[in-house]
Amino acid sequence: MNGRLARIGAWLRAGARDDRGATAVFFAVGLLLLAPATLGLVDVYMITTQRGQLQEALDTATLYAARSNKMTTAEIQVVGDNALRANLKLPDGQTITSSTFTLSDEGKVTGHAAITPPNVGPRLWDQADIEANSEVLRNSNNVEVALVLDTTGSMSGEMGNLRTAAKDLVELVVKDEQTPYYTKVALAPYSYGVNMGSYEAAARGPTRGSTAITGATRANPVVITSAGHGLANGERVRISGVRGMTQLNDKTYIVADRTENTFKLKRFNSGSEAWVDGRNFGEYSRGGAAECRAEGCSQNTYTSVNNTEETQSKTACATERLGAHAYDDASPQTGKVGWHYGSCTSRPIVPLTSNKAALKAAIDALDDNGSTAGQIGVAWGWYLVSPEWASVWGGSSAPAPYSTQQLLKVVVLMTDGAFNTPYCKGVAARDSGSGAPSGRSRINCDSTNGDPFVQAQKLCAAMKAKGVTVYTVGFNVSADADVQNLMRNCATSPDYVYFPNGGTALKIAFRAIAQDINSLRISK
Repeated sequence: MNGRLARIGAWLRAGARDDRGATAVFFAVGLLLLAPATLGLVDVYMITTQRGQLQEALDTATLYAARSNKMTTAEIQVVGDNALRANLKLPDGQTITSSTFTLSDEGKVTGHAAITPPNVGPRLWDQADIEANSEVLRNSNNVEVALVLDTTGSMSGEMGNLRTAAKDLVELVVKDEQTPYYTKVALAPYSYGVNMGSYEAAARGPTRGSTAITGATRANPVVITSAGHGLANGERVRISGVRGMTQLNDKTYIVADRTENTFKLKRFNSGSEAWVDGRNFGEYSRGGAAECRAEGCSQNTYTSVNNTEETQSKTACATERLGAHAYDDASPQTGKVGWHYGSCTSRPIVPLTSNKAALKAAIDALDDNGSTAGQIGVAWGWYLVSPEWASVWGGSSAPAPYSTQQLLKVVVLMTDGAFNTPYCKGVAARDSGSGAPSGRSRINCDSTNGDPFVQAQKLCAAMKAKGVTVYTVGFNVSADADVQNLMRNCATSPDYVYFPNGGTALKIAFRAIAQDINSLRISK
């Protein structure tokens, strides 16, 4: 291009020096005809060149905006426009007349830009702005989030703020468009335990029933025959319907010296146990039923810390899982969850769903009551996003396998205080902390799984090892070092820990977590 301009300049200078009349006339005419055409060709060349430069700069800016963590069109516009202006160098006199970047619900970033045309030669015709368009489909992830929410009695006065915060997170995380990527949220409210609702039978199995009695001895102690009774030593059993030896009926006994098909009877009386002497009872003739009153039964009779005999009915709430699967996410077919007896007013869990209206309605129904079994909340947050539990939740609520590409699994754990309620045999344990059920509502044995803080830390470590991202929110816990340490240890990293004080700060924390989840959704 520079060479062509140099030759034109030389030709013009030569014509100017030629003083012959004919030459001057031809030169003048040629100058009038050729100069505008030549300069117009320069414009055309520059338009073609600058269109390519604009397209390249716009493609770069659109890609940069798509790779950013911005989640609204307004934010995308700022990022894209800044990138375009940084990458596009225009000659003096030319300007960007429009720069538009948008973000669709499907994750597509669309860029459009226009610049004024070059103006080297005379404008023999109207020249439109030079325009370019670009589209980039963001790399994205499917998202499964479990909200583990403290709804204990200490949240009284703050439930309104918690409801607002949780609904804000749902609104920000769950997208209206569920293709090509889905976003789902589950709820695990907790207090004394976690209410399984309609999933109780699938998670815990059937309730133990009664077995038929076929014999009872007039001896000291009485020996009951009941094939396959399934009772354990120390458990309670209630006997009814016996003919002949009617003195046994409608009383609760302690099982002792059990075999597969027999057991001896003890009676609890004034804080002590004594054998049941049947030598003066009537002769057993037929019939009767032995109904368990222990963990796994419809009712549980136990010795309280006050050394009294108490009976409580089962609830739909879950307590800790015991044994080899206490700290993993094995399916309930492999390891059943714990039973709960007493009071449990937590609202039922909500498995993964993209139905924002249903999630918000469930959040609006949350209320405050009870003590803090946060270790159970942690477990159920994990179960709700675990593929091992897919058969329990079923359908669109079934979590995807851990190995699924472009998948983000998240648990958000929120608490406002110490985890103070571990369990023994389905009842609040003797070593429960302050604020847990007390007196007759507390069983006279220590927690089977030990300290609830330690339980929670083990569960957090195990789920993080499976690739689950964990956020923690310690609400109004500035004076509780144990809770603060738990929040820090459970979270994926220090950047995932929040310690809001007051309702406004709680809402800000939940909004920040939602925005961070959205960022991970498009960048992880």
